[in-house]
Amino acid sequence: MEISTRSIKANIFETALAFLVLLTIVFSVINLIEIDNTNAHIGNPFAAYYASPTIRSIQSLKFVCYCCFLLLFTILCFDKYKRNIAVLTSYLTSAFAITALQWYELYYGSTFYYGEVRDKQGLGFPILSSFMVTLIIWKINYSKNRDVDLTIKLVLTVIINLSLYQLYDQVYDSWKLWQS
Repeated sequence: MEISTRSIKANIFETALAFLVLLTIVFSVINLIEIDNTNAHIGNPFAAYYASPTIRSIQSLKFVCYCCFLLLFTILCFDKYKRNIAVLTSYLTSAFAITALQWYELYYGSTFYYGEVRDKQGLGFPILSSFMVTLIIWKINYSKNRDVDLTIKLVLTVIINLSLYQLYDQVYDSWKLWQS
């Protein structure tokens, strides 16, 4: 009798990120159930915001991307698929899509949605997008030299995440995020 030697591996950052995405999926399902409830508008200050067709589309696309990300993370945990370029590309694409959709929701929700619940939208800095961008940076190899690769990854992580925060800071007043 032979024991299988398949190993399942994932680093701590990706595992924590996958756990956050799993929690996001759970909360998204709860949110969708509440929105579809006929009495959802009673006592829910977010009901009008989430009833917007565009916001519903964004939420649905994000849900699909979260599920794809989690599925692809699970697949990449197996050694057999670690070097599969198609799986890795899809994984990074889903991470980028999550980032873009979070920023688009922030943009749309603060710029085009002018409902009476504007002050209750809770649109803050999209932290998950910052984590996803960091994941993308660290999954790409920039140099064969390990020290150079590490330096590039560190510099890109700092520059891009500071740029995202600076972007948020720049649009804070123009998008009236202070009302959130």
